[in-house]
Amino acid sequence: MNAPGGYLPMKIIQVQTQAEAAGAQRVSDMVGTGLRKRGHEVRTVFMYRKTGAYDGDPFADFVLKEPPCGLAGQIRASAGLMAYLCRARPDAVISYQHYGNIFGTIGGRLAGARHIIANQNGAPQKHGLMGLVTKLDKLMGILGLYQANVVNSAWTEAQFADYPSVYRRRIRRIDHGVEVPARHYDKAAARAAFGLPRDAWLVLSSGRLTRSKNHIALIGALSKLPDLHVALAGVGPEREPLAAFAEEHGVSGRLHFAGEVPPARIYEFLAAGDAYVFPSVDETFGLAVVEAAIAGLPVVANGLPVLREVLSTEAGEPAALFAEDANVADITLALADLMQKPDLALRLADLGRGLAVRYSPSAMCGGYERLLADS
Repeated sequence: MNAPGGYLPMKIIQVQTQAEAAGAQRVSDMVGTGLRKRGHEVRTVFMYRKTGAYDGDPFADFVLKEPPCGLAGQIRASAGLMAYLCRARPDAVISYQHYGNIFGTIGGRLAGARHIIANQNGAPQKHGLMGLVTKLDKLMGILGLYQANVVNSAWTEAQFADYPSVYRRRIRRIDHGVEVPARHYDKAAARAAFGLPRDAWLVLSSGRLTRSKNHIALIGALSKLPDLHVALAGVGPEREPLAAFAEEHGVSGRLHFAGEVPPARIYEFLAAGDAYVFPSVDETFGLAVVEAAIAGLPVVANGLPVLREVLSTEAGEPAALFAEDANVADITLALADLMQKPDLALRLADLGRGLAVRYSPSAMCGGYERLLADS
């Protein structure tokens, strides 16, 4: 019997590197849910469990229950993934993130999967370990070890423009889908649920707490805007340095750490805010900031070319204020504008909600289904 879209149902395994509440994982959540609705059997396997974000997911499996330690741990995770895929014998493998792509593709080939799709969640790198991973990805693409290679924006696709044509002809663009809120959340109730101040002018940001997310520039704005409070959702190695920076600058009382917010509660968290800032310096799409815009928050974002592309309506109108260098001064000026000009905030919120039309999860899942049928 065919799936609802007219395609034969498949057994599909999605491969992720680590289990945590982050953008690539949100994408595989949506792809898995959408393909299951279309009649396919889909599970997601994580090479290791990094946080408890997926502990209750009935469609999630873990090769390792904790992050691997050293080379021996990485070998265990890689070998365990390949053994998992050989036991599962999927019709198709969809892989995400650098290591998921490499070992998911190798494991999928060993398991006899007929369809293998990789996702490019980052631009090619030239140096260090990631430079080596980039070279390996390039070789795998040239050899055709995966049949299709998905990019999520025009900017990302352009990063591979100087690759050999045999690699580029397997590239397919499928923009991320972004789910709309399933219900309305009351702002006061959302603030109470996350322990946030009831009456403050509150700016939110979400994502893993790493240097590349540049949250320190947002925290720096606290010392310039005395009425501002900031709440961060996420975990990561920069948690303590950010807290120390806030303490040093006398603003720790206005900085709130919400911890890791599971995917099912992200729109509840976003309902607590008056605005959203996305100062990240390294993105290929920026799923978190599009979620915030669709939730109706006026957005301030780094002026990266990819964010200017993604945060534009179908008519080409910007749906955010762009802080060109995402430094303290630029973010402060943009937030001051929003605080002083409620009409501007309302207009940006309205434009942001309109992005839901452009980033349809159904369209994204349909793209993957067609790709599976054609590859």
